[in-house]
Amino acid sequence: MAHQAWSEVEEEILLTNLTSLVDQGVWQAENGFHPGYLGVLENQMRVCFLEAGIKENHIEGNIKKWNRDYFYLDAILQIPEFGWNPNENKLVVENDVWNEFVRVSNFEFVYNFILNLL
Repeated sequence: MAHQAWSEVEEEILLTNLTSLVDQGVWQAENGFHPGYLGVLENQMRVCFLEAGIKENHIEGNIKKWNRDYFYLDAILQIPEFGWNPNENKLVVENDVWNEFVRVSNFEFVYNFILNLL
């Protein structure tokens, strides 16, 4: 069975397990993690989600997605009109600014839009 989309619970458990690997200190390397960490995460996810079919490549893909999303969010938060509500983990922005952002943003143009607002 191939894993399709990540549920919120699966992502939370993956993040918890990844954080645990960091806290252990054993898996940390200079620029990331030592080889084999994806296998450890796969085994941990299998315990919680036996039927989900989450494999190393799914985990690696999700981590890459998190990195990409973080890059975009970090870039957006460099725009003075955008803020962050830490209590709700949400972007804060006026409707007209958001509407203009959405109007011009498809992922090919997000970066250029952000640069033009800076």
